[in-house]
Amino acid sequence: MATDTLKSGYRFDRVNSKGKVIFRRDTNETLEYVEKYLKSKGIKYEVKKGASMLWIKKDKLYAYSYTTGRWHPYVENSYPKKHYRSNGIDDFITRFTKEVQ
Repeated sequence: MATDTLKSGYRFDRVNSKGKVIFRRDTNETLEYVEKYLKSKGIKYEVKKGASMLWIKKDKLYAYSYTTGRWHPYVENSYPKKHYRSNGIDDFITRFTKEVQ
């Protein structure tokens, strides 16, 4: 196994200021692909191109980075304490969001 890539697709990204090794996995999904997916599902969203992310409105508001699959629920007037990871837009929508009743 290569030292810079794990079997799961994660690769070495950097060492943070506390000395912790940070790994990253790219989704290889384009903004156009993600927008097409969301439109096909009838899900509202807003693109934030400077941050390579979208605000996705489903059961609540989420920030979603389409380049890495990282996401977090919206936290009013605060920076999120934790980011989560998905394997792409379909994985994020099907596993981590709820259907609106």
